[in-house]
Amino acid sequence: MLMRLSLPFQHLLLACFMAGMAATSLAQQPAELPASAAVPQQRAPVAHYARLPMLSGMTLSPDGQRIAVLLNQEGRTVVATRPVAGGKLVPVLSTDNTSHHFNWARWVNNDRLVVSLRFASRRQFTGTVETRLVSVKADGSGVIDLTRFDRGSSITTVRRTQQQQDRVIDWLPSDGRHVLLQLRSVDSNELGVVRLNVETGARSTVMSPERGALRWLTDAQHRVRVGVFSDTDGHWSVRATEPQGGAWRTLWRFDKSEDGVWPMGFGTDPQRLYVNAQHEGRSAVFSVQLDDATLPRTLVLADARHDVGGSLLRAPLSGEVLGIAGAGPAGDDEDDGDGGTLWSPPWRALLKGLNQALPGRYNRIIHMAHDGQRFLLFSSGNGQPGQYFVGDRDKGTIALVADAYPELSDATLVGKQRTAIRARDGLPLNVYLTLPQGRKLGDGGAALPMVLLPHGGPHSRDDDDFDAWTEFLANRGHAVMQVNFRGSDGYGTAFKAAGLRRWGLEMQDDLTDAVQWAIGQRVADAGRVCIVGGSYGGYAALMGVVKTPELYRCAISFAGVSHLPDLILHQSEYIGGLRASDRMIGEFWGDRAQLRATSPALQAERIRVPVLLVHGTADRSVPVEQSREMAAALKSAGKPHRYIEQEGGDHHLSRHEHRLAFFEAMEQFLDQHLATPR
Repeated sequence: MLMRLSLPFQHLLLACFMAGMAATSLAQQPAELPASAAVPQQRAPVAHYARLPMLSGMTLSPDGQRIAVLLNQEGRTVVATRPVAGGKLVPVLSTDNTSHHFNWARWVNNDRLVVSLRFASRRQFTGTVETRLVSVKADGSGVIDLTRFDRGSSITTVRRTQQQQDRVIDWLPSDGRHVLLQLRSVDSNELGVVRLNVETGARSTVMSPERGALRWLTDAQHRVRVGVFSDTDGHWSVRATEPQGGAWRTLWRFDKSEDGVWPMGFGTDPQRLYVNAQHEGRSAVFSVQLDDATLPRTLVLADARHDVGGSLLRAPLSGEVLGIAGAGPAGDDEDDGDGGTLWSPPWRALLKGLNQALPGRYNRIIHMAHDGQRFLLFSSGNGQPGQYFVGDRDKGTIALVADAYPELSDATLVGKQRTAIRARDGLPLNVYLTLPQGRKLGDGGAALPMVLLPHGGPHSRDDDDFDAWTEFLANRGHAVMQVNFRGSDGYGTAFKAAGLRRWGLEMQDDLTDAVQWAIGQRVADAGRVCIVGGSYGGYAALMGVVKTPELYRCAISFAGVSHLPDLILHQSEYIGGLRASDRMIGEFWGDRAQLRATSPALQAERIRVPVLLVHGTADRSVPVEQSREMAAALKSAGKPHRYIEQEGGDHHLSRHEHRLAFFEAMEQFLDQHLATPR
């Protein structure tokens, strides 16, 4: 039986927290890019790097007159609104992040917002992350809990509701009162679509729940047209119906290991579907004509070196597809800055101009007013923390709204240097180095204490965008190396597939090869290398000091995996989790010898160096038992270690106090073990 969870919103209402907040005015000119400084680097306060961005998730009202944003101040997050032209921020909702966190806030009309929240819970014996929706007026009044409870339930009975209730698939921009929400049924767990009134919470069924459905898509006329399904035999299928409705037909059916065709959405033509599929070994964007039985594909956007994907950027009212939301750094060797992620000619020209005005950054058009004239731009880059700009297409101007990290002085930021190396089997690997101020790769300087920082996922990737972690570590005098090891996203199907079921094997060897390269280049002091990571990166940190203990001076694992068979059992509690684990990590029985050999908690006696473990008790991605078991194994083996358990902490360090405590513990641990040569 699924437990019904009541959601108290009273503590979210803000009384006087923002009463003394200083006004944030609209700047008239974009900020200068940071210049390199020749002065010796000083340690900036830990809190400047450990804090969440001051502003995140900014969105623009339909008429383009107001913004809404998530404002992070110490341990509290506030949903706030403000006129685009400037003035004081108006508090709308607030949370202390102890039990609930905001995911996002978005305008549904010019006076009302819909806000998504998440919280950790349990259903029977399984830990979950629950999401709910609340709507509120822009001045903080008129709060409406959009959680739906079963009819006929009483306070003396167990009440049930859906786990995920924030999956809006269509904002119905011409409506202003309703949205389309995909939602699972409480009893059968099948996925359907409802029309939700954000002013009353009333719901009506648009698409009846279907077995195996994972995702629904609407067309520009707001009709549910396409569904993605997981079939009982382990295959995926994409099904569609005609614009006027009728019988559903299967467009594509494929195994996850094969080249899939993943729908992205429709443009104004109800028979033209944009999809993500393979092109010459890389993911690319195609359009497909559904009214042609042969389903011909037309290539829209591809890159010879990297996968192309993401979400579609649309004109709000017409539904015209303008391109792919987001852009690469303007003018580097991965993107020529010509606005190539957008294919609508006027918007492509606009992005090209933005890239010229803000060179060397990732310039992302994130939202626009309904008339398409005003838009929001988020711009960040190498050594440049994120900034929000508001643009006006009629006037041809952009103006700075606010900095995401206002406390980080330009003079303390150094950025990343990109290079490429080869693994022992010849596979090319992209590497990013962040060096202390005044140091450049190949400058002949003295070898430095180095932190190897493998990313999580493992199916994600590092890039040269702003990174508070690498800047913090470089500010403390360390060289920082990030490696896109095999299995990382963005480099094509073969590169990603090379990491399947290779945890602790070739994936780990790639990291070892990168460290040895850095030592050979005199970037790293061979006696002062520490491996640090979170999630999969935490696993790689632990496995590094198991497999090559002579290579590292210490290891830090945040929310890291330590016992692969236990992780597979944990994943099997979730829909599709066992199938995903079998493919990515290995089969619980068929690969049990390999899984045990590559589980750090079962190999603790091989570790020779100090280990720092940090984990939150409310982590729903990697359960806290993974670090508890690792700590117990280290203790039993008599190995030096420290274990910090963060009560109520999640997988993403979402609470300020937890982030700050982790950064402080990391700084102290690295100072202790990397200060002097071994």
